[in-house]
Amino acid sequence: MAYDCVIVGAGPAGMSAALTLTEHGVTPLMLDRGARAGGQIYRSAAASPLPDASVLGPDYTTGAGLIEAYEHCGADHRAGADVWHVGDDGKILFSQDGDTCEAQAREILLCPGAIERPMPIKGWTLPGVMTAGAAQVMLKSDAMAAENAVFVGSGPLLYLIVAQYLRLGVKVAALVDTTPRQNYLNAAPLISGALGAPSMLKKGLSLLWEIRRAGIPVYRNISGLEVIGDTKVEGLRIAGDQTIATETVFLHHGVTPNPNMTRALGLDHSWDEDQLTWHVMRDQYRQTSVPHVAVAGDGGAIVGADGAQSEGRLAALNILHRLGRLSEAERDRLARPDLAALRKLAGFRRFIDRLYRPADGLRVPQQDDTLVCRCEERSLADLRAGFESGARDPNALKSLTRCGMGPCQGRQCGPIVSQLLADWRDEPIADVGYYRLRSPQRLLSLEEFGRFHKLDQAQEAAE
Repeated sequence: MAYDCVIVGAGPAGMSAALTLTEHGVTPLMLDRGARAGGQIYRSAAASPLPDASVLGPDYTTGAGLIEAYEHCGADHRAGADVWHVGDDGKILFSQDGDTCEAQAREILLCPGAIERPMPIKGWTLPGVMTAGAAQVMLKSDAMAAENAVFVGSGPLLYLIVAQYLRLGVKVAALVDTTPRQNYLNAAPLISGALGAPSMLKKGLSLLWEIRRAGIPVYRNISGLEVIGDTKVEGLRIAGDQTIATETVFLHHGVTPNPNMTRALGLDHSWDEDQLTWHVMRDQYRQTSVPHVAVAGDGGAIVGADGAQSEGRLAALNILHRLGRLSEAERDRLARPDLAALRKLAGFRRFIDRLYRPADGLRVPQQDDTLVCRCEERSLADLRAGFESGARDPNALKSLTRCGMGPCQGRQCGPIVSQLLADWRDEPIADVGYYRLRSPQRLLSLEEFGRFHKLDQAQEAAE
């Protein structure tokens, strides 16, 4: 028997959707890769290993309340469930405890979250180079920090993790801010939209002031970057000749929706020039081009934690309507507060996207020997040779060079490849497109396939 609704991902969007569904008598099956609900942003928020989790900020600690409410709502939560296939027929396949499991769904809500935008500078694959998101994972999961690290890039997440390090008394070697000076002028006309969300603006300004007050070295408007070292990080070279000694470099210049699940399912996507990424095409209730599939949270478009919760509730309300639990009028009435909240956040998001738009020279590699595909070790020179041999689109280049065929299935190289081809073809990236992805979305063993079973909502409820 099919589940009324299956939700993939128990971050802010997935948890909020589950709360809305259970309030109206629908018990969703929740499939989440993590050991406990929370997603990336609320990772370990309900059981932080830090002596005082408040150093991570109120946005993080409030996640504990959401997790607690979710864990008591009655959703059928499956921890450690790694989904690797979602079909347009409602079939979902996932791995759990070494088994392959199948669930059938009437309605599906995907909440795959975001991934960090790659920054393919020279040396970015050396041991000791990580992302700002990885720095946060270490803090949230294991209370670990890297002394004397250099943080490179721009955007709210980068400044947040630097501030968190400083609050914990962890020494930061430097902050290298790559925000182009021109961005401040470009973003100025959108300041009225940011003023519509004053609390968000205040938080951002307080982070910048906190970093400035700490007195750590800050280098601004930096475009030329190179991580130096032979077998591991030894430093960061900026502006051509100045070197900052360090053994750890954290890179960050924004996040993008995680595309693999939505691409493999064949959902319609469109290119967003403001966020420089692909968005899943959805209506106001986050329903996609496949009628029984919705996508909420940063996996559809970057909206942040608050926006993700609103999107999760909107998607759930529409699912309830599709299941016959709510009338259209009742759905629309209950949706008004979240629709209004998202409109207010949209103005602030446009300002942030313009202000922290990454420089073109940091989104694509500039030197021939810089690796683009980390899995298959394909360099810029390898890809250019493939293009000159006739590979004019991402899939042709993938076939010719193996770029994108590794375990990550293009999560890292996909955005770079599309942008490189757009530049070489002198055409819009929307015309170039993206990799054609298929299931399974992770490596699987024959042994796991041999341990296969189906989930049945009615049978499990009886048991």
